[in-house]
Formats: sequence, C-alpha cells, structure tokens
Amino acid sequence: CAINLCDSVQSSCGNTASVLSSGLLAPPAVLAMTLAAFLDVAYESMAPMWVELSFLVFFVLGFGFMRMDRFVRNHSKRNKKWTEQLQPRMFDARLRKTIEAEAASGKQEAVLKAWRVGRNSAPTPPELMELVVQALMDLEPEAAAGELMEHLRKHAVALGHSRIACGVLNIVARAGQTHTLEDLWEFFHKDLHIKPTCQMYDILIAGFASVGDEKKVAKIFETLKENRMKLTARGYSLTIKGFLKNNMVDAVLKQLLAMNEQSIHIPSFAILQFVRISCEAKRTAETFCALTEANITLPPEAVSLLLEDCAKHRDLELATRIEALAREAKQPLLCGAYDALLKLNTAVGNLHALDLFEEMQTAGIRISEGLCVGLLSRCADGKFLRFAEAIVTFCRARQGMTIAVYSAVMKVYAYCSMYDKACDLYDQIRADGLEPDSTMYGCLMKFSVECGRTKLSRELSERAPSLDIQNYMSLIRAAGRDRDVNRAFSVLERLRVSGVPLDIAAYNCVLDVCVSAGDMNRARELVDEIKSISTPDIITYNTLMKGYCSGSDIKGARALLKEMEEAGHRPNDVSFNCLLNACVSSSSGNFHDAWETIAMMEKAGVAVDNYTMSILLKAVKSVRNETVVTQALQLLDKSGLDVCKDEILLNNVLETCIRHRETRRLENILSTFMKSGLRPSLHTYGSLIKASAALKNLDQCWALWQEMEVRRAMVPND
Repeated sequence: CAINLCDSVQSSCGNTASVLSSGLLAPPAVLAMTLAAFLDVAYESMAPMWVELSFLVFFVLGFGFMRMDRFVRNHSKRNKKWTEQLQPRMFDARLRKTIEAEAASGKQEAVLKAWRVGRNSAPTPPELMELVVQALMDLEPEAAAGELMEHLRKHAVALGHSRIACGVLNIVARAGQTHTLEDLWEFFHKDLHIKPTCQMYDILIAGFASVGDEKKVAKIFETLKENRMKLTARGYSLTIKGFLKNNMVDAVLKQLLAMNEQSIHIPSFAILQFVRISCEAKRTAETFCALTEANITLPPEAVSLLLEDCAKHRDLELATRIEALAREAKQPLLCGAYDALLKLNTAVGNLHALDLFEEMQTAGIRISEGLCVGLLSRCADGKFLRFAEAIVTFCRARQGMTIAVYSAVMKVYAYCSMYDKACDLYDQIRADGLEPDSTMYGCLMKFSVECGRTKLSRELSERAPSLDIQNYMSLIRAAGRDRDVNRAFSVLERLRVSGVPLDIAAYNCVLDVCVSAGDMNRARELVDEIKSISTPDIITYNTLMKGYCSGSDIKGARALLKEMEEAGHRPNDVSFNCLLNACVSSSSGNFHDAWETIAMMEKAGVAVDNYTMSILLKAVKSVRNETVVTQALQLLDKSGLDVCKDEILLNNVLETCIRHRETRRLENILSTFMKSGLRPSLHTYGSLIKASAALKNLDQCWALWQEMEVRRAMVPND
C-alpha cells in the first residue's frame, strides 16, 4: 500500500512537473494541484485501513481517560500546597481560650505569657489583639510599641489593615500613652502602608484630648483640613469627652461651637458635663451667655445644674434669666430647678416663690417634707411670713404637719418677733397628737419668756422629758420677767441638785434677775459667791454694771469699771454702752458725761458700734439743742456704720432725722435702704413709711405699705 502510494505520488508529481515545465501555470496554482493530487492518492491508499485506524484512535482516548484520576490528584496536591503557602496559619485554639479566660479574670501577666507562646507561629486574631494590647498597656507600656510592631511586621499580610490599626490605637489612646500612640501611628502609615481612615483620626484625636494636649489636637485638625477630610460626630464627642476629663472649659466650648456651626447634633451629656465643670470653675454666667449666643439648646438637666449653682452663690438675677430662657424654649423644669428657684426667691421675699410653689403642685412634682422645712427656714431668714403660711396650708391639707415642720414654722414666728404665735403652736402640736422633743421644749420655754407667758414656761418645764442647762436658764429668765428673785434662786438650787453641770453662765443669769429686780444687795452677795467657787468673767461684771446704771448710780458704775480692770478684765463695748445709756437716761440728760464716756471708749480702743449710736440718737431725738444733734450725727458719719444693717439703729436715725428735719439725710437713707437686703420688721416699716411721708413721697409710702401687707403678709397695727 505504501509502495503504491509512493508510485502514485511520483506519477502525479511527474505529471505536475511536466505541466509546470510547459509554462502554462503559475507556481501557486501548481502547488495547489500537487496538494490535491497527494490527498487523493492518500485517501485511495488508506481506504482499506479505516477500521484499524478507528480502533487505534479509540484505544488512545480510552487509555487517556483511564489515567485522568492520577493527573487530577497530582494537580490537586500542587494547588493545595500553593494555597497553604499563601494562607496564614491559625492562632492556636488552646492559647486563644487561655488568653480570653485570663483576660476575663484580670490576670494580665498570664495573658501576655500565653500570647508570647503563640505569637511567632501565627498572627493574633483582631479580637485577641485588643486583649493583648490592653495587657501590655497595663504592665509594660514603655516596651509595648516595639513588641507590637515586631509582631505586626512579621504578619503584615494578615494584620496589615485598618481594622487591626483601629483596635490597637483605640486601646493605646484610652490608656493615655500618647508617645506609644504616635509611634504606632507612624508605623501603620509608613511601614505597613495603611491609609489613615476617619475612624483612625477620631481615635488619634481622642487620645491627645484625653491627656489635655490641645496643641496636638489642633495640629491633627489642620492635617484633616489639608487632606480634605472632616472630623466625624463620634470624633467630636471623643474629643469633648477627653477635654471634659481634664476640666478644660475653653477647649470644650470651642468644640461645642464647632459642632454647632457644622449642624452636628451635640449630645446632651456633653452639654451637661460642660456646664458642670464651668460651674466648678465659677464661670456659670460666662458659660450660659456663650451657649445662648450660639443658640445651643440646654437640656433640662443642664438648666437644673445652672440654677442650683445660682442658688449656691445667691445669684437671683442670673437664675431669673435662665428660667426665662427655659420657659421660652418650652423646656420642662425638673425638681432640682424648682428647688433652686424657690430657695432664691424665698431668701429675698419674692412673691414669685408662691407661683413656683403652686406650679409644682399643679405639675404633680413631689414636694417633700425636707423641701418644706428648708423653705420655711429660708422664710425665717427673710421674714417671708406670707409664703411660710402658704407652705403650712399645703402641709396641713396633706396631713404633713410633723415636728420638723412645726419647728421650722416656730422659727419663722420667732424671727419675725411673733413669740406669742410661736407659743400658740404648742396647743396645735398637742392637738395633732404629736409630742415636742427636748429641743422644741427648750425653744418654747425661751419664746414664752420673751412674750411674758411665764406660766406657760413653767408648764413646759414640767412636761419636758429632760432639762438641760439652757432650759433651766430659760426658767430663770422667766422668773426675771416676773421680777421674782426668790424663784430664780430656787431654779438655781434645782439645777445644782439635778446633776446637770453648773457653769458661770447660770450664775450670770440669776445675777441678771437680781439687777432687773433692783435687788443690788442680793446681786453683790451672788458675785461674792461666784468669786468663792470660780472667777467672775466679763459678763458677770457687765451684768452688775447694768444694775448700777439702771439705778442711775454713775459713780458706782465707774468704780466697777476700775474694779474690772484690776481683776484683769478690760471694759468692752457692752460696758461703755451700759454706762452711756445711764448718762443719757438720767433726769437731767447729762450729755457732758455721755461725751466723756465716748472719749473713754476711744481712749480704750473700743470702737463706736450700732448700740452706741442707737443709745445716743434715741436720747438726742427729743432734745432741742441742735448742737448736740449735729455732734451725734457727725459721730455717726465718723463711725462709718451702715444704718441699713441694723433695724434698731435705722429706726433711731429715721426718728431723729424726721424730728429735726434732716431731709437730705433722710433721702440718702431711704435710697440706701431700697438697695439693701434688709427685711424690716413691722415697727421698721412704720418708721420707713413715716420718713417717706415726711419727704412727701406718697408713691414710696404706698409701695412700702403694699410690701408690708401683701408680700410680707404682716398685719398693720395702730
């Protein structure tokens, strides 16, 4: 077959060559004819062999198919080996559990020990990385950066991404290790080529803010601006939190204003804590103005905090502005805000306190017994009788009249010199089924003496569960009101046998009863008794001085002054004022002796006080000698005393000026009074109205009357 094929091919080629040599066809055409002839010959020659050729082809295909599994297995092994080379090894599961367990138990040394065993063989998973970094910050903060960078560099493929960077930086920032924070930031950026994200910048700024590094924070802000990036709301919050931690008022305010300018919501906690540190820095007013100018809404808790600080510093003006802003913004006032506003307005006797108290009841805010007692105490200080009675009405309506409330009401009446009404509360207390304590019994005994109800004082002494020395002294004073010297000595004897420690104050109290009753013989005897058991004090001598002066014994009083000095007691203002009163109260009104006594005071280094001027002015207001009046008023000017700080002095100055037509001085005094914080008594209101009438100022007369009758709820007398 092969020979025939060759012969055929040769014959065909020979024919083709003859054609070509004849020059009839071009070479490409000749080549095509040769190829076609060759194929025809090949087909004719191989036609008998098609079966054998087909069997050969199928045999080769079957052999290849049968050996395919070996080829696939070898290829899979090569792929698996290549994949294992690319994929990092997993961190040891047992070490992982150990680290998590030890971290939960707070055993940081064990955490680091387990991590160091497995760190070389595999990269640390993100969740474990934070535990490890925390342990490093707690135990080895200085060496932490180097160890972390070595591990991260070794496993850069697995750990070189922003998630790991954020986790590591966050722990370091919270630990306040700013140097380590900077080193790691540079490492992530330059060595691992991690592009800084907004979250990474947030953490970096928070880290520097937590240590109060305002300059570094400002530098990072500039970097963000250059990179055309903006700090996120979370970044601002973290920055503010860091500055708050360091009580940096100005830095926090700057961030709050920046957030407000960018219309970023400011968290309530940020404003509240900012207000807190501002109040601690005594910058309440400045803070309030800055926030209101920026139209930053104050949360109710911040309003309460501001008002409480105003109450602490008694700044009613600022508190009024804060309240007005809160009401304008329709912010609800919390219990603390009402508490502060009530205290401020009660202290100055402002009728707004009544509105606030009523508003609290309407709003359903709980009004505790403690708040009522506190407000009543402030009513006592400000003599705000009307509000005190409103509080009592509220307590009675809710069956809330306790001993504490009664005690506070009693204090209000006492401060208003309404001792009789204070004593009337005793019957109400008994009617309510309550029993006064020892302190209240003592106060009631004292008040009953002041209003002349000596019988009640004795009754109270019998009912009191126990008597202390102050109670016994109240009984002695009650005897003095009745001028009963024998009863005073009887109480003193009871005190001796009661077992209560007896001091010289009790003896001085009995001595006062003797001199008040004019029994100077018993008084001298008692002084001699005091000398036998103790040493008389300055009060003893001044009380005896009072007896001599009450009897107009000027000579005896001056002799006693000399005796005091010999006993080692320098005469004080009480001694000289007592002598001065005796001089001006004598039938002749001896002002020569009075001026001589004042000269003695100045020589002894004793300053002229409110009592000195009150005694002198009370005497000169009825004299017709203008020279004496002028001298007295000149002494008042020389003393530098503020007449609006003492009601007795104010009354005497007003009466003297009215009597002697000192209109210019009257105008100045009334003007000063209107600016002062004095809460006048009923008698003082009468003097003020009388002075305003003398100046023909009817509007001021009516204003004082309204304040007395409406605001202060006082009952006018004749």
